[in-house]
Amino acid sequence: MRPCPGDGPPREGGAGAVRGAVTLVLDGRAVRVTGGPFDSLPEGARGLCLEPGSARVAQAAWRLDIPDFGVPEEAALRAVLAAMLAEMRAAPDAAYHVGCRAGLGRTGLALACLGAMTGVAEPIAWLRATYDPRAVETPAQEALVARFVAPSP
Repeated sequence: MRPCPGDGPPREGGAGAVRGAVTLVLDGRAVRVTGGPFDSLPEGARGLCLEPGSARVAQAAWRLDIPDFGVPEEAALRAVLAAMLAEMRAAPDAAYHVGCRAGLGRTGLALACLGAMTGVAEPIAWLRATYDPRAVETPAQEALVARFVAPSP
């Protein structure tokens, strides 16, 4: 999968800035997803909030509380990402956002898993090349992404 225009390296900015974006291909259609702090949720975007302390948590379309530098239960992550993908298939031209506090570890985890669920073979490498080289911060987060890539038994 190659990046689409608008994807690319992180934007510099304060804590409230969108960090970057990725493009997923769903049913042959490109769907753009921004990432960064959830507090940078773009106007009109449907968002997945991973940070329970976000000032904008009430605006989340989807929510999964994950401790900073942590990982969620795999089944809970799969469920929320499947719901998000279903919405993306139904409305591919809508705006989507994934965010935590800084937009790197937990956000990277979710974006990489979305990539894996849509056919990206090496989702961490893809995410670090198209979104931010620091995305997916811990070995536990990397291990969870690897389980999304491995075929289910």
